[in-house]
This record gives sequence, structure tokens and C-alpha cells, in this order.
Amino acid sequence: MSIPFTPVPGAPHSALFLYLHETFPKVFAKVTTRIGDDIISTNGPDLYNDKIFIPQYPYRNLKTIVIIPSDFIRLKSEGRIIGRLGIIDEIIDRTTVRLNTGEELQVDMIISATGYIRQFPFFSEEHAQMMNLIESNGNIELNLYRRAIPVGIPNIAFIGFTGSINYWMVAEVASHWISDYFLNRLRLPSSEEKMYDEIRTNQDFIRKMFRQEEHEFRYYWAAPMEIYMNDMGLALHRTNNWISEYFGVYRPDRLKGLHEERKIIAQTGHRPRRFYFSFQLNMLLIMLLMLLYLIL
Repeated sequence: MSIPFTPVPGAPHSALFLYLHETFPKVFAKVTTRIGDDIISTNGPDLYNDKIFIPQYPYRNLKTIVIIPSDFIRLKSEGRIIGRLGIIDEIIDRTTVRLNTGEELQVDMIISATGYIRQFPFFSEEHAQMMNLIESNGNIELNLYRRAIPVGIPNIAFIGFTGSINYWMVAEVASHWISDYFLNRLRLPSSEEKMYDEIRTNQDFIRKMFRQEEHEFRYYWAAPMEIYMNDMGLALHRTNNWISEYFGVYRPDRLKGLHEERKIIAQTGHRPRRFYFSFQLNMLLIMLLMLLYLIL
């Protein structure tokens, strides 16, 4: 179930889903903002008194830590987690690094967490222009259909540029989508202009929602996965009943069997059958039971 904000363009949502999300997005945005304010007001001094760890974005923004573990707050307040601003300039020996500020630190481990620097030096300028990869503020602006393929270039695809809080699951489904693309199983738009329309629509959506020129869907994660699965003709409901589907945790095991499902569709032309106890069927059974009760 997608987080209840404005729906992602082109996602295969039901009419009820669209109504609720389009009618009440501001309510849910205010709720999450209040939650974030409560977290900061409760734990703020322990988090940012050092002037290093200072959240600069709303709670619901991917750039802000969404859930702050209690251990992190405790260790930071005990002085066992210490923030430093700088860049590693030199690794002096197995336990010592020097920052570009000149400070030397004793370390046990270096974890490379560089973020996304979107640069592709292995592409020539000509090829980058062919793929409509435009440089902007030191990064490459990706103009990719479904955040995966450049329009008009049939033999290359990019994976990992649908950023969200559930990044790895989205990348998993996107990899299946790219596989179907190279196997010529996908039904793509009938013209390149329609593919560019999809690109522009999603870029406008991200600019409107997050006021940034980025590819990230942030707290949207179910919708991008459902778009990919819908393109491949796969079942969108990944459990056997509507309660677990919409109120259960969307764990990676819901994606088990995607390869086998794709194979069956390729061989038979039909989606494999699977039982799903829908909300509509639930309501129908309740009405039938009420009718039987009244009759008897």
C-alpha cells in the first residue's frame, strides 16, 4: 500500500485509492510533519547540539532520517558517537586517517557512503547527447522512460535511478522490467513523443512534490513497483487477501516468484492464476449472509 499522499502519475491505482489520495493528501502530510516535529522536540538537544547532525528537511523527506533508533540517541548523548565535518584526505596507517581540516582520527572502519553522484565518464559527449543525458549542477540529469531506458536507444538501460525509501525492492522489480525490455516482451508506447510525455510528467510531479530536480520518489515506493509489474502483466496483489495486502508489511518475500510468473506469461500469454480474497468479494459475502439471515 502506498503512503497516502498525492498519487504517482501513471500508477495502476483503483478509483477508490485515487479518490482518497487526491482528496486528503494535505491531511496526511500534516500528520507526518507533526510526527517529525515531535521527534525533534523530544530528542533534539541530543541530536544536534554539536551543530553537525542538523535535519534540514521535513520528516517525510527521504533526506531526513525517517526513524531515529533509540540506540543512536543514547550513544550520541553518551559521547560514543561523535560527528565530524570533513573529507578523508589521507589514510595514514591501519587505524589513523587525516581529514582535509588537518585533524587526525583513530578509526576501526571506514564505511563508504558517498550518496549518488550521477556522472558517466565512460560515455562520450556524443553518446550522452544521443541518450539525452544533460549535465546540471555537476550531475547528469537523467531523461529516461520509466527511469530506466533512454528514448530511441534500444541496447542500453539504467537500473537504480528510481530512488525511494524502499530502494532495493524497487531496484529488484526494475531489473525484471529491464530483462523483459531486452527480451522484447514489453508493450511500449506507440511513439517516442509519448515516452517523452511520461518522462516530463514524472519530472513535473517530482518538482511539484519536492521542489528539486531529482529522480527520487522519496517516500513513494509501492507505486513505482506497481508500474513496473503492471507493464510486465504481473499480479499487483502479492498476498491472498485484501487485509494483508493493504495493512500488512510489504516484505521482500512478496516479490518471490516474479521470474516464474514472467516465464509463464511469456509461454502462455496469460497471467498465472492466483487466489485473492478481495474487499469487494468480502462485502458481497457479508451481504449474502445478511440476506440469508433475513430470509431464514
